[in-house]
Amino acid sequence: MKDKYSIGIGFNLFDVRAILLRGDGKIVMSIERKRGDVDANQTIEMLLDLFEEIISKAKKYENQIEGVGFALGGIIDKKRGIMHWPQEIDSSCVYISVPLKKYFQDKFKLPIVIENDSSACAWAEYVTNYSNYSNIIYMFSGVGCGIVIDGSLYGGRDGASGELFVNPHTVMQSPLGDFSFLAPWPADMGAVKKAKQLISLGKNTSLIKRITSTGNFSLEDILIEARNKDRVSRDLLKEIVFCLGVKLSFLVNLINPEAVIIGGGLEEAGDFLLEEINRVVRNFSFSEMRKNLKINFSRLGRTATSLGAGLLVFKENSLHKDKDML
Repeated sequence: MKDKYSIGIGFNLFDVRAILLRGDGKIVMSIERKRGDVDANQTIEMLLDLFEEIISKAKKYENQIEGVGFALGGIIDKKRGIMHWPQEIDSSCVYISVPLKKYFQDKFKLPIVIENDSSACAWAEYVTNYSNYSNIIYMFSGVGCGIVIDGSLYGGRDGASGELFVNPHTVMQSPLGDFSFLAPWPADMGAVKKAKQLISLGKNTSLIKRITSTGNFSLEDILIEARNKDRVSRDLLKEIVFCLGVKLSFLVNLINPEAVIIGGGLEEAGDFLLEEINRVVRNFSFSEMRKNLKINFSRLGRTATSLGAGLLVFKENSLHKDKDML
């Protein structure tokens, strides 16, 4: 009996990856590319290019490929196969809708699975590293999170669960205080802009050596320099971690998970960031909820999105076969 394969393509915070995945979970082939800030059209173009590249390199497996999984940011309506892509207009978050599943099915002539990036990561971690647990949360950067409840991926009514933010207003205050930490975050969580301001004020930081000829650097650079104990980078991340930790505390109190996994690239900062997250969660969650809670970095790193997308192809196919047998 021949092995079965799937293709998984996923966007991370810093890159996009395509893998050829065997049915036993082994990654047979992998392609990766750096990514920047891309709009919906550029995202589709990048996905097409990656698919064509990996399918051309996997010709001998072509007849054994069961489908293609895509893990993307935004809200995924899996019932209708539509991706609602977030766009910022006049300080508000709006969505454009793309019928991604039908488009790719017509294009590739293969079964297509689309999933939110953080949900795909949560599924990949659950299957490969946390299968003995029932309830886990995967935090992808600062807004989206993937949720596994009772061993099943939770998407909510419309596939929109886990988008933990509120649209901003001019005054982000209530009788309870300022809650602007729940506003949407840009892809770099605002860290690059703040770092440039500090550098312009003459702050001494090793980030200066990472500035390119065009005067830029990235969140990845800040994470790496924080791991290298750069004070400015660490102070910037403490602000980010406070917001992240408060959001996680809400989720811990609501869901009472056994484990929280931090990924999406934030693990690049090392133990410093994990210690800060634990400190904030201790301050903002009930002791009963966190007494047996594990907060860990992702073990899969940047592979999580594409691996989750590939694994979900096999999961969806298995569900369809079970229904056909009824």
